[in-house]
Amino acid sequence: MIRKDTILSFLEGHKRADELIAEEKKKRLTRLSGEDSSREYIALCELAEKGTRKGSWEILQKKKIEFLLKRRQFFNRAGRFRGGQ
Repeated sequence: MIRKDTILSFLEGHKRADELIAEEKKKRLTRLSGEDSSREYIALCELAEKGTRKGSWEILQKKKIEFLLKRRQFFNRAGRFRGGQ
């Protein structure tokens, strides 16, 4: 059985990680030149296009849905522990 404090610590860790990632992203984006920004955007578009041509886009979408469902189930269980104790 998972302990309540373990789940709360896990959730707090994810919250803090999200905050740090957002801070780092903001710092990085403010240093990015217009030319670098355009290059990154074009590279992302090419990657997305390449993925759809190979038919892997559907596979990627299915994996994303599976991941999101598993994460939701975990947080649902975590919520029951949090509310129950």
